[in-house]
Amino acid sequence: ALRFSTASPPTLRRAAHLAGRLALFAPRSLSALSMPRKAAGAQPAREGTLDMLSARSSAVRARLGNDSNVSVDYIEACGDCFYLAIESALSEICGWQPYYAVAMQRQLVASQITDETYQLYQLLHAQRAEGFAFMQGVDSLEALRRRVLVRGKQHRPHKCVWADGFAMEVIANHFGVLLLVIDERVQESQMFTRIAPRGACAPSSSGEASELDPSQSLVLLHSSSREHMNLIMYNGKKLPQLGDLPAKLQRLWGISAARRSAGGSHTDGCAPLAHQDFQRFLGDGVACGAIRPRPGMAPAAPPPQRAAENSGANGNAEGDSSSGRPVREARRGGG
Repeated sequence: ALRFSTASPPTLRRAAHLAGRLALFAPRSLSALSMPRKAAGAQPAREGTLDMLSARSSAVRARLGNDSNVSVDYIEACGDCFYLAIESALSEICGWQPYYAVAMQRQLVASQITDETYQLYQLLHAQRAEGFAFMQGVDSLEALRRRVLVRGKQHRPHKCVWADGFAMEVIANHFGVLLLVIDERVQESQMFTRIAPRGACAPSSSGEASELDPSQSLVLLHSSSREHMNLIMYNGKKLPQLGDLPAKLQRLWGISAARRSAGGSHTDGCAPLAHQDFQRFLGDGVACGAIRPRPGMAPAAPPPQRAAENSGANGNAEGDSSSGRPVREARRGGG
């Protein structure tokens, strides 16, 4: 049965008046939630959130065709990320060596900077190119070399020079490793970039891809939209060989593993960089894969943690030093 109110009209008016006064003191947020005047628009994700999502193992794996052998070794974001990734990868050969240290790599890069490089950096800074703010106050070649030596882990990321295409090419040539980079800062058609050590690539018989020895050691890197680099592992290896990668992944970077001749040597005569041949490939003065520093370069003391574990530590550019293609000069490689 329905019950009808027997309250008099004045009583109903007073109740309505009281309800109206109470509504004046209701929280605005509650009113907005209960009766929105218009639909709230979708809020764009923050840049840092997108950057973090793009660096997740699942996202990196998706870039590589959802290959289940792909995983990510996350590197500290301190301004030295590229050098730390290289140090960690090289340490897989025979453990950590003092000549793989970030300080030694920075000394190597600084020693290769010429007056021509200095003039180019000055020009890019004058044109306000992105990533060259570090040239502020740098008025000589020696001043630039000193600034490159500054480590981000000791002086904070914004006070050091992040690795760029020039630095990556120096490291690739010196250690004889192929650098394969996924660069999230560019459009997808140009996302896969490589830097090959000098003399590593051979012309392809089909003309579609550069051929390299299947035993060529390589370092896989992921560069986020905020210029941070992490190390990509394949099948658990930080320093795999080209032959470890399936052909579909090799084609992403426009390369292929060349077939060996019947005698087992490389068809074009390029020296292979097999793990067991790493010491021979690097030349004299190498002990267990470690490179002897140039005169005047004191060996760096191993970090306590890495020395104890005898293992490596947990920034891009487009270019191929072997083919003569120019290195992308505009931006830094990663920090």
